Amino acid sequence: MLTVSDLLRLPFTRDLTEGGIAYALHALPHIYHRTGSSPYEHLRRVVAGTMVELAFRRYLSEQNIPFEVKGAAPFTEPDRYDVMLAGQRCDIKSFLISHHDQVAEIQHNPQVVLKAP
Repeated sequence: MLTVSDLLRLPFTRDLTEGGIAYALHALPHIYHRTGSSPYEHLRRVVAGTMVELAFRRYLSEQNIPFEVKGAAPFTEPDRYDVMLAGQRCDIKSFLISHHDQVAEIQHNPQVVLKAP
């Protein structure tokens, strides 16, 4: 069972945003727009997801945890993975949390993250 002590708080730095934007721009021709959200929101989620993956890779490197980066998964195959830890596939899931009240609640009570879908 997942607990609050299992969660990692990864530092946010400007270069993560820049990396996320660069990836989204590079992948733009391959991104398909899903109905129900605006193209802006879709790109925003791509940037945020990339930022999380970059932050995770940075964390692994700083902790001297060996990992492999496989070729970036094509957007047509969303079930592929990018990071392997000890030979195991690692599929990173992230949620874009941008509302100030949600951010404040998570900072005050990290337990609420465990209720995420």
